[in-house]
Amino acid sequence: MSYSVLEDNELFNRVRLSDAKAFDEIYLRYWRKLYALAFYHLKDSEAAEDIVQEVFTSLWAARERSDIKYLYTYLATATKYAVFHHFAQPSNSTASLEELLSLPVEQPSAESRLLQDEINREINRLPEKCRLVFHYSREEGLGNKNISEKLNISTKAVEKHITRALRQLRVQLKHMVWFL
Repeated sequence: MSYSVLEDNELFNRVRLSDAKAFDEIYLRYWRKLYALAFYHLKDSEAAEDIVQEVFTSLWAARERSDIKYLYTYLATATKYAVFHHFAQPSNSTASLEELLSLPVEQPSAESRLLQDEINREINRLPEKCRLVFHYSREEGLGNKNISEKLNISTKAVEKHITRALRQLRVQLKHMVWFL
């Protein structure tokens, strides 16, 4: 079976059962994105690599007790907190992320609920096809090829819609958060 065709929720269900190959697929799928997110803020390649490694190590360690609905959102949030923690520490060392990963994502703070509401408003302002592609990509974790097949459009069109959505969200929300 090719793990690359599995959606995020199926992969993580397999990780919860200690499937190392499913974990490897998640790692391959998201390492570069998480590294880019960490490096963007740290401007330090080694620290960014360490943070991403810590996020994945903690994900594996907490796999059996974690209930993750949106995998990439969860990993990006854990990376964001690790970067924040990195800056907060005088020694620039990261604490264990196991505690952060075990926090329930379903109970966001009032601040993050407001942020999510604003993000949702901006997503709803996207053109219909762009919004649909973005939803499949970010909320359902589908790959570009799967989205293109589902919507009967080219993968290049999928990439353009995602780029357009991210650009528009970044412009509209840049005043709200430091991590977009």
